[in-house]
This record gives sequence, structure tokens and C-alpha cells, in this order.
Amino acid sequence: MKKILIPTDFSLNSYLTIDYVTGLLKNEPCEYYFLNSYTYGVTGLNAIELLQVDDAFFDEPKEESLKQLGALVEHCTLDSDNDKHSFYAITENTDLIESIKTNVEKIGIDLVIVSGNSNKTVGKNTELILEKVRTCPVLIVPPNASISKGLCFTMASDFKQRINTLEIDRFIKTFEHTKLDIAILVLQEQKHLTAQAVSNLDSFNTYLKQLLDKEPSVEFIQLGYGLKEYAASHNDHIICIIDKKPDLLRKFGFYKSDVISTIGKLNTNTVLTIHQ
Repeated sequence: MKKILIPTDFSLNSYLTIDYVTGLLKNEPCEYYFLNSYTYGVTGLNAIELLQVDDAFFDEPKEESLKQLGALVEHCTLDSDNDKHSFYAITENTDLIESIKTNVEKIGIDLVIVSGNSNKTVGKNTELILEKVRTCPVLIVPPNASISKGLCFTMASDFKQRINTLEIDRFIKTFEHTKLDIAILVLQEQKHLTAQAVSNLDSFNTYLKQLLDKEPSVEFIQLGYGLKEYAASHNDHIICIIDKKPDLLRKFGFYKSDVISTIGKLNTNTVLTIHQ
């Protein structure tokens, strides 16, 4: 049974994401956990004003979260004719990122789903999730995402580093009952690959052949042709990109992951981020 965590703010975008993911995983036994975190609007209140607020001030955000989560679970349960899927609600008065991290570990989540933007920017919450949630693959779903007959998955990398396959393994095994086509996109012309990159590519290719019992296709980026152009011509592909292990400067916020800008270029594709 695969366990999928979907943070929701009850927007139309988040409902479209849920529809897409449940359709994508229609052949897989799954437990879906809808997460809504809330905080109290205490900004600007002094200590005396805070002491004077009534119980309703604290009860209403929780009650509203429970009400909307209950309606969402009921809708998904009644609307679904898939007996392989079950739906659960989590509401917490806490920071969203901490709530995601806690529930990933506590429940044993296999995949975190995030709603993407329709524009070319990555939302603040998505940025924080990519920076802080590093023990689980994260799937970012654009509002216009559509499902093809089979699942097409492209692993994009320059292969300068050996790829940690743990999260890829978890993702692929989530689709063990789904037709899965995997392509490797090397972000470099073949003639310019170093010996180390060739070795890393061969190792990853061997890993996929053993896992899928078939040969994945391999394509090399040509001169003047990049990941953005590839993605635009493969709209039905889930593009997998690697978020490298953050160094000390990134941990302290001096710069962001390259993945953030890359996702902005892939706003029409569903994107899987995995962690080194």
C-alpha cells in the first residue's frame, strides 16, 4: 500500500492536483493523506489583547480546517469507484513545512504531492518544501497537467555525479501496476561527456535495466537544444530532476537550489524532484 501526502489549501488548483494524482495512480493501492495546517492570526496583538480573545478565536480555524477536510475526504470517497484508494485527513496547528516533515516520517510517506503554479515562478511554500523536505521524493503538478495512456518518465541529469537511486526506486515502485516508459536525458552532448560522467550514466542505465527488465531509451542534449525545449515537446512526460545535497552556504540561505530555477522553466510538465 503506497502512502501519498497532499498538502491542500482547498483552492481549485489543489483540487485539480488531487484529481490528477488519483488518476495517475488509478491502478495502484494507495492511501491518500490530505494535510491542512493552520495558524492563528495573532500578528499585531499585544499580550493583553491576546488574553482577552475568546475561545471562538482559537476554535474557528480548527473547525474550518476540519470542515473543509471532511468535505474533501467525503467528496473523494464518494466520487471514487476505485476500491484500491482510501482517503484520510490531517489538520494541525503548526508550520506547514514542519507538519509535512513530521508526517512523512510518522506515516512513512512514499511521495509528497505539491500543486505548481500556472506561471513561471515557484511559490514560496514549494521552495520551502524543496529545501526542507529531503527524505522523500516530491512531485510538483502544474494546473494543466494531463494523463496519457501510459506513464512516461524522463530522468534528466548531466551525470557528473553518481545518482542516488533510493528515491527513484521508491517512486518507480509506487507505479508497479502501471505501464511505465522511462527515458534518460543526458544534459550534455555525448562527445563532451567526461569519463566519470560516462561511468555514472552506464551505472544508472544498468540499474534501470535490472529494475524494469527492459532497456531505457537514452537521448543526449544537442547543441542549441535544452531541457526546456525537450520538456515542451514531451508535455506528457514526468521530468525527474536532481536536487544536490545542500552545502553550508545554501543551508544558511545565501543562495537557492538550482532546482528552483529549473522548475520555473518546466511549468507545463509534472516534475519529480529527488535528493542526493
